[in-house]
Amino acid sequence: MLGSRVLSGLAQGWSPSQPVKMIVAFPPGGSNDLVARILGPALAKAAGQPVVIDNKAGAGGAIGAREAARAAPDGHTLFLAGISLVIQPSLLKDAGYDARNDFTPVIELVEAPLVLLVNRSVPVETFPEFLEYARKKGADLFYGSAGVASAQNLVGELFNKMAGTKMKHVPFRGNGPATTALLAGDIQVFFDIVPSALSFAASGKLRALAVTGKTPNPSLPNLPTIQASGVPGFEFTLWQAILLPKGTPAPVVQQWVTAAREVLSDPQVQRQMTGQGFQVVVDSSPQQLAELIQREFARWAKVIADAGIKGES
Repeated sequence: MLGSRVLSGLAQGWSPSQPVKMIVAFPPGGSNDLVARILGPALAKAAGQPVVIDNKAGAGGAIGAREAARAAPDGHTLFLAGISLVIQPSLLKDAGYDARNDFTPVIELVEAPLVLLVNRSVPVETFPEFLEYARKKGADLFYGSAGVASAQNLVGELFNKMAGTKMKHVPFRGNGPATTALLAGDIQVFFDIVPSALSFAASGKLRALAVTGKTPNPSLPNLPTIQASGVPGFEFTLWQAILLPKGTPAPVVQQWVTAAREVLSDPQVQRQMTGQGFQVVVDSSPQQLAELIQREFARWAKVIADAGIKGES
């Protein structure tokens, strides 16, 4: 049903005439890749052409973004972009692309918060208790990340600034080593993605205290938001979106908007996204996505400058 509805819509205007490449700027297994692999089969049915996932990892997402920016603007190359798109230009001397001008925005797909996890040795049960504890501990409290300039590093520094804490950053090479250190008590705090946070919290190995989003996450309905629990205005959301190369004709853009909206309205796709901690964004538009990119670029450029974060490449 989904495929026939969207294909009918595409047939009224432009439709792809060959297999479609979806560039993902990270290796298989990450959140960007996961979203792409949920969407890919549904978009393929919608478009009547295969959608091939092309993982172009490296430079914190910059390598994939460069390739997507330089692709032909004919509608046959989609870019599954995330927050790294707007972060890397503030970290690298030459990211090789302009996040605000080298792409044609199509649609925001999903959003997801991070979850504040603490080692069970931390003597708190709630976020307000943690906030008081963290302010007292200062630099003797360690938070981990998946690496310098990773999402966890940025959210940790944003938290320090807005919450009046001085937690010390400890970078690791990926989420796995960071959570291993958290479990061992080598660090005390970690901002984790929803699926693994759910697992750790359910097992009782770690304590989940709050989510970083604007609203509670459906997968963790009993966890409050940080902004509603003691840090007004605090918000961090991982987002995923579809972009096309600059210069893609408007009819092509609109057909991909139509296809993506139909796919995101499919209950099976929604269940898959929710099961991974994502919340589907309803009725996003190219203009709304363009505004999101502008806001996020300015926001993280300031956080990176204020915290003195330097890229590793």
